[in-house]
Amino acid sequence: MTSRPGWRGLPGRALRRLAASRGAIMAPLGAGWEAELPLIRATRRLVPMLLSDAAALQILIAVRAARRLDGAMAEAGVFQGGSARLICHAKGDTPLHLFDVFETLQASDAATASGDAATVHDHFRTTHGRRSMVETLLAPYPAVHIHAGVFPETANVVADERFAFVHLDLDLPGATRDALDFFHPRLVPSGILIGDDYADRDVREVFARFFADRPDTVIELPWGQVMVVRQA
Repeated sequence: MTSRPGWRGLPGRALRRLAASRGAIMAPLGAGWEAELPLIRATRRLVPMLLSDAAALQILIAVRAARRLDGAMAEAGVFQGGSARLICHAKGDTPLHLFDVFETLQASDAATASGDAATVHDHFRTTHGRRSMVETLLAPYPAVHIHAGVFPETANVVADERFAFVHLDLDLPGATRDALDFFHPRLVPSGILIGDDYADRDVREVFARFFADRPDTVIELPWGQVMVVRQA
């Protein structure tokens, strides 16, 4: 979807062949979606965002499809708020709940934590977003609720909520399993869940085990995401 140095000016067929040889694809976007690329690029200029353009666009597509459903939206694993900004751009007035540890595990006694907190601390160390920065980034958007701390301990506040869209970017298989345990029963029929880190073998296994005996539609996407559509 994007050009690389040295590609400009190549004939279309040669450009597509070169992209394919490097594990990429070239495809024209419809006018409606082409307009989303400046949003994605502007978000990258504001904060680090590890999603590819294709993965970012997939989130926008899913949010737009889900916002007609009767349910809130959520993201677990916010980092510095890049993907949350994309969700906010597409969600309209739908409430969005954001879950992340932010800086809560950076205290001097965090190394002595146990259970989920210890696992999260050992994995991320000092790599984290700051809640105040995410609040500033998302301040222009309505109905955004930030829950700081270790998930799923922070999820009690939305235990009675129903969700039309959920984005999981938790890195860790244990945290991903906990998030599926919490959000899946609360997804409305036709609700959409997108998981990142699907290229990770352990995370992929979590999804495989969780949905092995469930009727939901599970779609592997070629850029490291998985999309689940909840069946009634």
